[in-house]
Amino acid sequence: MLRRGFIKLATVTLTAAAALVVPAGAQQTASGEAGTVQATAAQIQHLLSGNTIKGSWSGADYTQYFDQSGFTVYIEAGRPPSRGKWRVREDTDQYDSWWENTGWTPYTVMMTNDGYAWVNRGELEPFEILEGKQADF
Repeated sequence: MLRRGFIKLATVTLTAAAALVVPAGAQQTASGEAGTVQATAAQIQHLLSGNTIKGSWSGADYTQYFDQSGFTVYIEAGRPPSRGKWRVREDTDQYDSWWENTGWTPYTVMMTNDGYAWVNRGELEPFEILEGKQADF
């Protein structure tokens, strides 16, 4: 993925919200954020599959759609859409993205008190879930 930024939580279906409730006694991330826990592979698959996210990655706003087939489109503000692939790895509980210039790259998804976030160099990049395909490409 050409991700430069991931975003805040906005809208999640009731089923997705119920499936991704942050458990009591959640652990801390590498950056020391209280109330965060790593999402499992099954939770990540449910959260992303067929949905769109919005966020900011290292300060750049983006929208990304995750097709159920493993196709993804990343749209950064002011740039043309980038097409790639995505998958979830059960052995590591991580999301992987594939882009022509980088190949497969793993990312950790965290559930926080405020929603969801990617881990980017030890920092949390919050993102918002939008139900279904909500990106023009």
